[in-house]
Amino acid sequence: MRGLLVTLALLSAPGAALAAGPYGKIVVGNWSGGAFTNDTTGAFSHCAVNASYKNGTRMFTSVTSDLKWLLGFAHQRWKLQPGARLQLQLIFDRGAPISVSAEAKTTNMIAITMPNESGLITAFRHGHFLELVANDQRFTFALTSTREMLPALVECTRQSGHIRGPVNPAAARDAARPSEADSQARAEKKAVLEKTRTLIRTKMMTCIGREGGPMLATDEKAEVVAKAAMIFCKADVDALVQSTIELGELETARPVDRNAVRRVAEQQVLDVVVAQVVKSRGEMLNRRNQQQPSTPSGGGRPAISPTL
Repeated sequence: MRGLLVTLALLSAPGAALAAGPYGKIVVGNWSGGAFTNDTTGAFSHCAVNASYKNGTRMFTSVTSDLKWLLGFAHQRWKLQPGARLQLQLIFDRGAPISVSAEAKTTNMIAITMPNESGLITAFRHGHFLELVANDQRFTFALTSTREMLPALVECTRQSGHIRGPVNPAAARDAARPSEADSQARAEKKAVLEKTRTLIRTKMMTCIGREGGPMLATDEKAEVVAKAAMIFCKADVDALVQSTIELGELETARPVDRNAVRRVAEQQVLDVVVAQVVKSRGEMLNRRNQQQPSTPSGGGRPAISPTL
């Protein structure tokens, strides 16, 4: 019985934490189950039911708190790799096969997402029997009382939003702790973003050096020159600001106030450009002071150095 409850609890949204329950009871024909809560938050997560068959297989159906449907199958003799994806076929009433992708939730249980718009739910509700085809194996199930069972699941979900279950501190800590794979993926993404930002910044400074060069010899303030050059290089400036925002969100591991971050990032870009204008003007004046009186001034137009 404990194994069955665990299986029902696992039949929730992909990647969800183990759940507690059942709360209440659903009994429709040969289907039975109830409501379950998230083990990490204690909030209601899904309603699920199951039915056993003579071929040794149990069929499970669940609907989550956000009305996402899953169909599951379990057999004690299956030896699956948890997390693996399986390509299967579902055949309703000897109709055309429907190809589906299933996830191995445990070593002996698979779960199939049933999109609301796919027609899969309708076929499941109105069909008389279902065939599950996996490689060279075929399992047949009588779809008894599914017409009444599916609405009962929806009603369970609508009435269970207030349910609060126990919170497992260990589960909460595990959920908050990033896995090694997640940490590695974040590090790789950060490296790519930083490299991309460097390339974008170099491209932006080259553009600003080209567009702002003619204004270096004027009496305009460095900030005015920088803002004017940035207008002509707006696409590069926007790309640099966006990459800065993405890096900030990755480092904080949570959504940020993008408008506030954008203002800070834009100011940072402006500060970099202003500093470069001041530096380029100083270099230009030094070159002029070092020229001999007989040396022609050259005619080449000044430019803001693209180096940082």
